[in-house]
Amino acid sequence: MSTELTPDTIMQSGFGFWSSKTLLSAIELGLFTELAKGPQDGESLRSRLELHPRGARDFFDALVSLGMLERQNGWYANTSESDLFLDRAKSSYIGGLLEMCNARLYGHRAT
Repeated sequence: MSTELTPDTIMQSGFGFWSSKTLLSAIELGLFTELAKGPQDGESLRSRLELHPRGARDFFDALVSLGMLERQNGWYANTSESDLFLDRAKSSYIGGLLEMCNARLYGHRAT
């Protein structure tokens, strides 16, 4: 029995940075800290974070897909984990380490 070869594993590894960069961008923007105040509809959240209207919903929905946000009837909220660990106002915040990684590993470098 022959198995058809596909590039799926290669592509998942090659594009794996997309999910991490989405999370790191949300941390940098303070999205989880904003949502710790309470659920918000997409437009309110977009406005508070000063995001361009064109990509905001896709950005929020990508975070839902990654399990970092919950969405119900167009309203976004933190998950239990993101609320505990990614709200800058909590002593359990671990985003500082991730912010450092974002600045050092994804920083733009001119060569």
